[in-house]
Amino acid sequence: MNLAATRILGRPRDETRDAAILEATISVLGDVGYDRLTIDAVAAKAKASKATVYRRWPNKAALVVEALHTLKPVPAPGAETPCLFPDTGSLRGDLLAGLQKIANKLSTDEGKLMAAVMTAAARDPDLAVAMRGNHEEKRRSCHTVVARAVSRGELDSDDGAETLHEVVPALMYNRLLIVGEPFDDAFLTKVVDDIALPLLHYKAKAKSR
Repeated sequence: MNLAATRILGRPRDETRDAAILEATISVLGDVGYDRLTIDAVAAKAKASKATVYRRWPNKAALVVEALHTLKPVPAPGAETPCLFPDTGSLRGDLLAGLQKIANKLSTDEGKLMAAVMTAAARDPDLAVAMRGNHEEKRRSCHTVVARAVSRGELDSDDGAETLHEVVPALMYNRLLIVGEPFDDAFLTKVVDDIALPLLHYKAKAKSR
């Protein structure tokens, strides 16, 4: 059989079109929010057909999540996604540095976009599924920072990592979306000293009993 006859017909995927569509998605998302964003509006902004968008992304949720990913730094080939908590040499220092990074991110227009999409996930099951990759990244970071503390001898076990992942992001998003006050040093120190550290030490001691 002629090799050419076995090729799949159709145009190859145009990466430049993908970039234009994702850029248009961010623009429309910033203008109208997730709930009012439509594939028609994105296609019009990108000067693409609606069919072109749907050939690449199955639904609005998948399109928006991939568009948000384009705002993040791209790791070097073969490199792991960096931990959200820098290694400062101590658990307290790691937590404070990590929360400051997260606070800086959430305080930008990009961070506010991401936070708005996360609140929309409660109303959109497709979006909730598509956002799970972001939650996994935060979970891995929480396990990494706790594992570091265990290796330094600061904690007896890593039993509190999962609870840390559940509690700290909730506090940060509550501050941003409900309370509406800035992420100042007093707030970040309170989260670390009054909530995160006591929680981790309590969980580690309970585990070792």
